[in-house]
Amino acid sequence: MNYDITDIISDYPDVHIGVLIGEKMDNTNKISEIRRLQKQAIHYAKAQIGDQPPIKHSHIHSWRELYRSFGTKAGDYRPSAEALIRRCIKEGEIPRINNAVDLYNLVSVKYIIPMGGFDLDHIKGDIRLRYSSGGEVFVPLGSGNEEETYEGEVVYADDERILTRRWNFRDADATKITQETNSLVMFLDASPAISLEKVESALHELRKLYKRYCGGEYSTFIVGKDNPVVEIWD
Repeated sequence: MNYDITDIISDYPDVHIGVLIGEKMDNTNKISEIRRLQKQAIHYAKAQIGDQPPIKHSHIHSWRELYRSFGTKAGDYRPSAEALIRRCIKEGEIPRINNAVDLYNLVSVKYIIPMGGFDLDHIKGDIRLRYSSGGEVFVPLGSGNEEETYEGEVVYADDERILTRRWNFRDADATKITQETNSLVMFLDASPAISLEKVESALHELRKLYKRYCGGEYSTFIVGKDNPVVEIWD
């Protein structure tokens, strides 16, 4: 299985994406300290944002600019990290879903980097970050209602379906990570304002958390203009 960003990288040459592959994971263990880890992540994010509105933080502002560049109204459709951080600030906690999702959400909050992932056993063919031709069917997470992409929208897709709309706004239901997931792929989407070092640190922390709490085997990659296609899974 390849991950391919060739279609969009000439327009976004300063974007780089961290990729984590997890295999032989156990996503059913109880993590007694998850709330403590989440609170630490929220505290860390608040310290970075300070008293300013979240949109003033360079990571979030940069992602809003990227959304506008491919025709998405950033105020109506927020990048995933912004939406999650706003919820954390309002409610004081990160919503619980399952271990694998909870752990990547807290890393996303801590580093203010949009992240998303898929159950590899439900992926068909290669994964591409590409422009949509428009009118492609998408069924969002937690919904049975079909949507259609617009022409020029940046999407994640495999050979059969749209996996994520508006780059990292919303994932598909068919490839969601569940408690039964034992093989997954994670993407850490870094806009130009997010340094390569920050992505590497977030990848390292995510890998460490997964190894500690889910067991399994992991590999990581950084994808960008110098290597827009990588083989990520046999």
